[in-house]
Amino acid sequence: MITLNNPAGSVWSKWDLHVHTPDSIVHNYAGPKEDAWERFFRDLENLPPEFKVIGINDYVFIDGYERVRKAKSDGRLKNIDLILPVVEFRLDKFAGTSRKTADGAQTDWNRINVHVIFASLEPELIRQQFLSALFASYQLVPDKAHLKSKWNAVITRSSVAELGQMIIDAAPAKERGSYGSPLQEGFNNLCVGFDKIQQALGNHNFEGRALIAIGKTEWDNLKWNDQSIAEKRNIINQADIVFTAAESPDAYGKARRKLVEANVNAKLFDCSDAHDFSDAQVKDRIGNSFTWVKADPTFDGLRHAITEFEQRVYVGEEPSKRKLVANNRTKYVKSIEIRKQGDAVLSQTWFDLEIPLNHDLVAIIGNKGSGKSALADIAALVGNTRNFSKFSFLSAQRFREGKGKLARHFEGTLHWEDGSPTSRSLHEDPPPECVERIKYLPQRYLEDLCNELAIGGGSSFDAELRSIIFTHVPEEDRLELDSLDEILEYKGSEFLSERQRLQRQLGRINADIAAVERRMTPAFRSGVQEQLGVRKNQLSALDKAKPAEVEDPTQSEAARAEAQAAAKQLAEHEGVLKALADAEGKATQARAHALRSGAQVAKALQLIGNHRREHEQFLSDLGKMLSEIPSTVRPADIASLKIDTQPLADMAAEFQAEANRQQAIITDASPHGITVRREQTKQAIEAVKAKLGDKQRQFVAYKELLAAWEAQRAELVGDANKHNTILGLERQIKELDQLPAARDRLRQQRITAVRDIHQQLSQLVGAYRTMYKPVQAFVDAASTMEMPLPLQVNVLIAEEGFQDGFLNRMNRQAKGSFYGRDESVGVVQGLLEEANFSDVDSVVAFVEAIEDRLHFDRRSVGEVPETFVIDAQLRKGFTTEEIYDYVFGLSYLEPKYSLTYNGQEIGQLSPGERGLLLLVFYLLVDNDDIPLVIDQPEENLDNQTIYKVLVQCIKLAKRRRQVIMVTHNPNLAVVCDAEQIIYAKKTEDGFKYVTGAIESPVIKQHVIEILEGTQPAFDNRRLKYAFHKQ
Repeated sequence: MITLNNPAGSVWSKWDLHVHTPDSIVHNYAGPKEDAWERFFRDLENLPPEFKVIGINDYVFIDGYERVRKAKSDGRLKNIDLILPVVEFRLDKFAGTSRKTADGAQTDWNRINVHVIFASLEPELIRQQFLSALFASYQLVPDKAHLKSKWNAVITRSSVAELGQMIIDAAPAKERGSYGSPLQEGFNNLCVGFDKIQQALGNHNFEGRALIAIGKTEWDNLKWNDQSIAEKRNIINQADIVFTAAESPDAYGKARRKLVEANVNAKLFDCSDAHDFSDAQVKDRIGNSFTWVKADPTFDGLRHAITEFEQRVYVGEEPSKRKLVANNRTKYVKSIEIRKQGDAVLSQTWFDLEIPLNHDLVAIIGNKGSGKSALADIAALVGNTRNFSKFSFLSAQRFREGKGKLARHFEGTLHWEDGSPTSRSLHEDPPPECVERIKYLPQRYLEDLCNELAIGGGSSFDAELRSIIFTHVPEEDRLELDSLDEILEYKGSEFLSERQRLQRQLGRINADIAAVERRMTPAFRSGVQEQLGVRKNQLSALDKAKPAEVEDPTQSEAARAEAQAAAKQLAEHEGVLKALADAEGKATQARAHALRSGAQVAKALQLIGNHRREHEQFLSDLGKMLSEIPSTVRPADIASLKIDTQPLADMAAEFQAEANRQQAIITDASPHGITVRREQTKQAIEAVKAKLGDKQRQFVAYKELLAAWEAQRAELVGDANKHNTILGLERQIKELDQLPAARDRLRQQRITAVRDIHQQLSQLVGAYRTMYKPVQAFVDAASTMEMPLPLQVNVLIAEEGFQDGFLNRMNRQAKGSFYGRDESVGVVQGLLEEANFSDVDSVVAFVEAIEDRLHFDRRSVGEVPETFVIDAQLRKGFTTEEIYDYVFGLSYLEPKYSLTYNGQEIGQLSPGERGLLLLVFYLLVDNDDIPLVIDQPEENLDNQTIYKVLVQCIKLAKRRRQVIMVTHNPNLAVVCDAEQIIYAKKTEDGFKYVTGAIESPVIKQHVIEILEGTQPAFDNRRLKYAFHKQ
């Protein structure tokens, strides 16, 4: 029989390995024999198209197989790719009895069935070399052993029927009606040892060409007891597979779980065990099998599927991957075609091919320069990859050399499963607007990303990971945005305005603290005390300069009267001068108060204007959001702002009017104004003085000097409310002692503001975590998969740039904790390393530690720290307020996602580990399901990592998307159990590709050639390392 090989490799199809024919010892194919056979063939030919392999089982005879085989060679059963002969025996291991005869004899022995599945061999070979070899090994069941001396014949239909007739004749007459046909009864009472079957299969003709299956139903009946437990376990574990004929997939699942729980061979195949035509209302009918096998429809394919049972055998309505492909036909490439353009004049062939592609894992193997990357580049090019600049074959140095003089002659075409083709000339890059239909990871692309991170970059690497994480964000949470960055920016804007408001509030507190701290310095206290000393010295000097007393001259009564009258006039004029001075001072003070109040009103109006503009911007932003909602709601329907500045405008006008009135009083030049009246009064005083005598004038002068002295002394002493007087300065000194408590209160307000800002950051982190939660859930779920992922995705509040931002504001040549270029870096780094910026208490401790080191030099442990003024430690142009705003405003903190692999941050990984991480993301984490093409994923990875991580990832990835892999190491294709191997080879004028399943002998040979060069070299290595053939 012709051995078929599917160039697309191993594909899912239905295999029914237990079908009885009309030649079977037991069957229910009614009607004349030839009619039954014709109907049997039609039933097989009308099976659903997914049925490709049939096992013909007529117990110990293969006549039926021989007839089916001939029908196939004569052109029938074109829908069936492979027909296998199956021989069934009853073992000499007995599972118990169903009943006893009246005399207590055992009957109806329940024996374990064993099935031998052969490759599609010549029937005569099986008869002569296997069935005949078992002749001497047949035994009768115990209660029929006495017939052995009467019956000792070669196993043929007639001899077995003869045995059956002997058994029926030996039974009581009244029980004979319950027996079957002589042929059936003869077979039922024959048994053979399991070891004898194995011995017969040791014939070199059957090496690698036979498999053993155990019937589960009969095996189940063998009780688990002390005598049988080892025997029962050994029988099933020595078999290659186990047969069952389940009522349904659910029944199959329960049966297999029992085998798994018993820790025995659980490679269970569901078979129809067909004895009836397909339209019969019974379980054991043609086509009633739920077993799917992903393999070449060959005996080698079956053997391979058994080895990879969990991945290549499925029992149910349909394998999930077939359903996935059926529902996503635009995401699976059916074949790739590469031809010359119609107007090509190139003589060299290079490419002239169409290769079908498997839906699971396609491995392209071959020696260096054999055209492996060519196939990958071309598939990716036609699939609109964005990584076309990293092509190795379709590059300006190779096939596109000389402005594409070779490439322009060829066109690549991808034929998709939905029937649509996409084509592109090999010298054209995909336009930027094209939708990417194939994700391509060229070797150069992976290397460049990983090396970029190694030299301090990493934005592209990080962006690539974020693009994969974005695939896990549910569609409804993407807000119609196109990337994770856009979503995070959108979410962040919701918190930004509040954060800025809190930072402005913090700035006002910092300004108050800085003002308090400037007054708390020794220099400030010393300055106030020095001013007070000056004032007291001035007072002492003034007291010493008090005018010498001049006695009131005593003259005649007339002179005294005249003097008294003059004194009275002078006193009246002095009173007028004092009143005018008081009026001027009152007007000046009233004007200053009006101007100050007017300035406050103007400030309030400015604040209101700012608020109005912010509200207008808020309404504009809200309007943009509402415009994306199908609703008639307007921003004004949701929020409104009522502002009436008229009262403030009226107040401003009143204050300005009052200032103007007081200014008019001060500058009034009319006869009734202060200036004119003061001048007139001074002239009147001078006129009075001119009439006095010398002594009288001296006395008057004394009185004037005394009044001036007293006024000057009163000005020096002042009161507590006057800033630059003795009493005012003494009040300030007393208030300096209260400043530490005032600063403590302000600091508490500042820490409250810091906590509020951090809370805003924490809320933003929560929004970020919502975006990253799906991918972390996927990673967590991987703990139940075949390969747990050592990945941890988290979002935390991270510091970025504080060291530079802070130290760039400091004068590191000034004394203090941050003195010295290297020393200051060590101080800051030490504090950063101790901080956990996701914890608000740790953040508070950090900012307080920075502030402490701004005030005190903490570099020397155990010594009393020296105190410093912050302003003196800053670079020119920076202030204490500004450094406080930076440290306490937390502008250097932002939400950041953290990704660790095996507990290590990305930056700590080696280039190979980073490449592996990226591969893990693409193979497992990436939710995109378009075809994935990878060039040399094993590069820079050690063998243990390849096997423990990469292989498992590839096996899991191929379950949900089409994966095409280029590799220099065919071992990777083997351990990944690639469904299709494409062997590439360079020819004189182009490339040649051989495709097929990994179990195909032709493909196996190519794998060996690449691995070792020749089979002898492989054998030589096997001997060196003491690898023994199984």
